Amino acid sequence: MKLTRIVWILLALLFISPGCDEFLGENRDPDGVDQVPVDEIMPVILFYTALENYDHGEYGTYLAQCLTTSGRSQTGAHAYRSGWEFLGMNRHPQWRRHFYDVGTNAKELLRFAEEENSVNYTALTRLLRLLSVQQTTDFFGDMPLTEAYMSSSPRYDTQESIYEWMKKEADELLVLFGSPEVTQVSNRPMGRDVDRVFAGDMAKWKQVLLAVKARILLRDLPNLNTGNAGQVLAAAEAALAGWTDPRYKFDGGSSVEKNCMWGKNNKPVNSWESRSNDLLAAIPTTFLVETMMGYHPATNTSDDPRLPYLMKQRPDDKGVTVYRYLESNSGMPSTAKIEWYPDLYESVLTTDTSTITFITREELHLIAAEAAFWAGDKSKAANHLLEGISSHMNRLGVSQDEIEAYLGNPDLVPGSSNITISHIMKEKYKAMYLQPEQWNDLRRYGYSNDLNNRKYDNTIVYPGLRRPHNLYTAYWAEENQWIQRLNYDPETEEKYNREELIRLNAFRNPEWLKKPMIWAPQN
Repeated sequence: MKLTRIVWILLALLFISPGCDEFLGENRDPDGVDQVPVDEIMPVILFYTALENYDHGEYGTYLAQCLTTSGRSQTGAHAYRSGWEFLGMNRHPQWRRHFYDVGTNAKELLRFAEEENSVNYTALTRLLRLLSVQQTTDFFGDMPLTEAYMSSSPRYDTQESIYEWMKKEADELLVLFGSPEVTQVSNRPMGRDVDRVFAGDMAKWKQVLLAVKARILLRDLPNLNTGNAGQVLAAAEAALAGWTDPRYKFDGGSSVEKNCMWGKNNKPVNSWESRSNDLLAAIPTTFLVETMMGYHPATNTSDDPRLPYLMKQRPDDKGVTVYRYLESNSGMPSTAKIEWYPDLYESVLTTDTSTITFITREELHLIAAEAAFWAGDKSKAANHLLEGISSHMNRLGVSQDEIEAYLGNPDLVPGSSNITISHIMKEKYKAMYLQPEQWNDLRRYGYSNDLNNRKYDNTIVYPGLRRPHNLYTAYWAEENQWIQRLNYDPETEEKYNREELIRLNAFRNPEWLKKPMIWAPQN
C-alpha cells in the first residue's frame, strides 16, 4: 500500500471533522473505525518527521543568511526569504506538522499500541514526538503541551516547562528503550516497509534518542548554564558510540512521498500546507560563499573544498564561469539572470533520491566540540571539531586528499592551543547546511557579529554576518534587532486560540518576533 493512500485513509477515518483546521481538538469520529494497525500508522509518522525536518530547514536556511533570492522586496508570501514581515503570512507549515501530522497520528498510535502491548511502537513514537516538540518549541517558543488535544483552544505551556518535560521524557525513554519489551520485541516487529529508517532496529533508535537528548541539553550553552557543558558532552559522546545516521530514504518517482523534499521534483503536500524548496530561484549569500567558504573571486578558488560539492558554478552570457552570490535581500542586478548563479541541485543533499537525515554524525561531533570547549577541554574540542568537519566532507563526497589538506592547514582548522568558539560554530554553520539547527545556533549566540559586538569568550562568533537588506521598516528599524522566533500559525491560532495569543501579547504583534527564546541572550 502506498504511503499516500495510508495517509488519506487515516485522515479520512480518524481525523477529519467539520472543522478540519481545529487540529488541536480530539476530532475523532465516534462512528469511525475503532483501530488502525500500528504498522500502518508508523510509516505516516516517519514520513511527516522527515517533512518536518525539511520544513524547519527550508525556513532556517534563509533566516540564517545562508541562501537568499533574486528579489529585494520588503514584503511577500515568504517573509523569511524577504523582509521579515511575518504577520502578512497566512500559514507556517511547522505548526501544523507538529500538532496535526506528527502529533495527532502519534496520539492515536500510542493508544492502539498500548491496547496491544506493542512497546517497541510506543517507544519509537514517543521519541519522534519528543523530536517534534523540540523542533517546534525552538521555532515558536511557548506552545500547547499539557492541554494539547483537550480542546481547540488549549492553554500554552511556557518554554521553560516544555524544556523540563523534554528532559524528563528523554530520561524515561532511555529506560523504556533498555527494557526487554523493546530490546527483545516479539509482539509486532517492524520491517523496512514500516520503518524506512532502521527497519525496526531499536538499538539504533536508542542512539538517536541520546542525540536528541544532547541537542536538548545543548540549549544550556552558552547563556543558561555553561556548568552543564559536561552533561552535554557526555550525551553527545554516548550517542556517537555505535552511531548510524537516521536517514529517511526515498525511492524516486512522481508521487509525494517518493522524492526527497530537497530534490528538483519536490512536490508540496498540498499547496496550502507546505513550501516547495524553490532552489531554482535561490541564490547563495555573500556570507556563505565568501565569509564561510573562503571564496576568492579574483582567482575563482575557495579555501573550503566543500563549495563545489554544495553547488555548481555556471557561466554568464559572456561565458565567464565563477561563483555568483548576493547580500541577503539585496536583489540581483537588472541585467543579470538567475541562470548565471550557482546550481544548488548539484549536491548529494538535493537530488530526488537524497535522504532526509534527522540528526547527523557531524552535528553530534560539533555539539561535543562546543560542549568540550565550554567544559575547558580544548584538546577534546579540537578532536571533535576535526571529526565533525571530516564527517560532513565525507557526506558530500569530498576527496580524501582534499579533506586532509583542509584539516592539515592550521590557518583554517586550529589545534587545541588556539581553538576558539568561533572556529567551532563557523564549522557547524557549514555542516548544518539545509538542516534545522543552523538558525537555532545563530540565535543561541545572539547573532554575534562585528556590528553588534556581542562576544563569547572575548570572541566574535560570526564575523561578517549582516542582516538582510530591505527589511520591513515598520518592524525592523533598529539596526541590531534580529528575528528570534516565528509568529504563531495565523490560519489556526488566530482563528481558534486568539485569547491565548492575546494573553501572551503575541497576537498580531511584531514585537513578539523579537522576543528571544529562553536559551538565547535576553538583550
